[in-house]
Amino acid sequence: MRGIFRKKVDEVTLWLEGQKEEYLARAAALEHRFYAAFYEQCIESTVADGYEMFLLDFSTYNYFRAHRADLDGPAGQRFLKLAGIHHTIRVVRRRKKELSWDEMKRAMWMVYALNEEEQKMAEILYQCACVYQSRFSDLFARTTARYLFGTREMTPQVLAFLLNFWYNSYSSFMASFVGYVPFHVRLKKATAG
Repeated sequence: MRGIFRKKVDEVTLWLEGQKEEYLARAAALEHRFYAAFYEQCIESTVADGYEMFLLDFSTYNYFRAHRADLDGPAGQRFLKLAGIHHTIRVVRRRKKELSWDEMKRAMWMVYALNEEEQKMAEILYQCACVYQSRFSDLFARTTARYLFGTREMTPQVLAFLLNFWYNSYSSFMASFVGYVPFHVRLKKATAG
């Protein structure tokens, strides 16, 4: 009887879910409870974004759906890492009085097991966000295309799609992260005990 309800697992599901568990385990192991909760929610939110973009969204310039055939284990890892980098940079820039880039990046490096090149990439992107804030989104969209699937040139429509994707991804992540417990309360509880 059980087999009747079992569906064939889509490769996208396999790559996203297969990457998720390892990252969630490392996030749960973080001593700082705020960082643990932040990255656990970030990972879950990114997997939901992945399902939507690779499987459900049929918009004309959907960069992710266009590269669905190229999605494999390493690309799934890179997708999750990019979201972690993006969301970390955005939240640290927005909450710079409350959060330390140096502390949070160490937690991010541990959760996502960023290699040396990925760490350099994250540092460059963070510096761009600090010094050239208005250019950060554009640089991140271009970095996404190149790092994820090796795309060096893209149309203005694909660039617009990626800019919109990262904006919406961060917005929905933060909405779910602070939906029931405000940001300052989460941070205060984590640092209090």
